Amino acid sequence: MKEEMKKILQMVEQNKITVEEAEKLLDVLAPDEEPAISPPVGSESLKGKFLRVRVEEKGEQKVQVNVPLSIVEVGLKIGMQVGPQFAPELEGLKNIDFQQLMEAIREGASGKLVEVKDGEELVEVYVD
Repeated sequence: MKEEMKKILQMVEQNKITVEEAEKLLDVLAPDEEPAISPPVGSESLKGKFLRVRVEEKGEQKVQVNVPLSIVEVGLKIGMQVGPQFAPELEGLKNIDFQQLMEAIREGASGKLVEVKDGEELVEVYVD
């Protein structure tokens, strides 16, 4: 069953299925067990908050991604556990304390996290 779970996680990573679809598949594999993905403790304080990524090129918006922070938190937890197995370059992310970042957001931190300007290109990441 572990191999099937790995395949499901790979499909999520490759954007072939959504997290919700993965949950359903995992429930089918082990219906009597505790769900493999459960809401993180304290996720209620993340309700209604989003991680937003915007990319502009020559003043024109090219990319806009809005992800609920509760999903980001689950993704971070899964990604940090299994990510390095699939992409060894993710090993370097272990030095970043994502839990501390999520706790700050849970306590009300918001606004711009990252802004990168390169010529006429702009990338912004923020929480609201």
